[in-house]
Amino acid sequence: MFMPVFDANRFELSYNIEDIERILFRIEKIVILPKYEQWLRRETFVRTAYSSTMVENAAITSDEMEQAVKQAPLTNITEKRLDVLNYAKALEFVDFVSDTPDIVIDEGVIRQLHWLLMKEIHDTQVMPGQYRTGPNWIEDKGIKVYDPPFHVHVPSMMKDFADWLKSDQPIKPIIKAGIAHGHLVAIHPFVDGNGRTARLLAILLLRRFGYGFRKLLSLDPFYQFNRDGYISALRKSLGKQYTENYNLTEWLVYFTSSVLLQADRLEQQLTDWRIVIDKAHRDWKPLGLTDRQIDGMMYALRVGHVTRKDYIEITGVSPLTATRDLADLATKGFLEPKGLGRNRIYRMIPPQDTTSKEKTV
Repeated sequence: MFMPVFDANRFELSYNIEDIERILFRIEKIVILPKYEQWLRRETFVRTAYSSTMVENAAITSDEMEQAVKQAPLTNITEKRLDVLNYAKALEFVDFVSDTPDIVIDEGVIRQLHWLLMKEIHDTQVMPGQYRTGPNWIEDKGIKVYDPPFHVHVPSMMKDFADWLKSDQPIKPIIKAGIAHGHLVAIHPFVDGNGRTARLLAILLLRRFGYGFRKLLSLDPFYQFNRDGYISALRKSLGKQYTENYNLTEWLVYFTSSVLLQADRLEQQLTDWRIVIDKAHRDWKPLGLTDRQIDGMMYALRVGHVTRKDYIEITGVSPLTATRDLADLATKGFLEPKGLGRNRIYRMIPPQDTTSKEKTV
């Protein structure tokens, strides 16, 4: 069986894990209405799908990603980005498996993740869900930086790895997720998509074993914006060529640090969002807004605008009621209509302006 080598007594690992668990406890205690939390979860989902793909695909711009994230609560990822769409479907599979304890995380799950990532990609060499049958390597900026094990050893190595995943190990789930990420990259069992598969596997293990952070934690944006550090940390542990006793300590320090940093940011985001929600309900309710109008306003605040179609989906009202509600919000000075007919959008007017305006009436 695979036996990972790392320094379990490394101070940074213990420090990071203790801080992560404290933040996790506080995040679980933050109360946000389910409908608002679902918007955040959908934004996280789309950002993760884009960011993980962007680690390898520099052709996707940050502007494109941010536009997709802004539209995330009520729209789907465009089919024009097949690699991103595939990642999203693989992430949905991660959600399903993480919520289904009866499904064992093994080779079958890993190969299914890769199949979802690579299906319909127009490259006959990719072989979705199948192990490579020839040499492979990792390149960084056109330079070969790592040689994985010989391809004939991949099946037996993946079996040993899966046996380790299924075994009861006396290690923290965060460490197990980090090891799984690093070792899958080390084996590099597929022709392409190894990094994305490894990141999905790490997410799956975190969520399965109690570190899901309400499915609002995403590590991929950190790796995207710190790509050089991400690759450097893997290289420090893996070296230039696979060896059986490679040491994962440096990678695990980086991995746990990424979890800590993203968890800290998530806590701040949730806290800020909760403050905004509480203030909106406290300020707008006395001004005669209904709960559904406040929901529409909160959506406009989050996304930048709201349409009648959005409002219908958010609140569940009829088209006629949606038109009346939005016209009422515009009349009261909360929203500013732009455009005509189906292209009409309602932009948010800053809450402080609407509050002061109502007080002078």
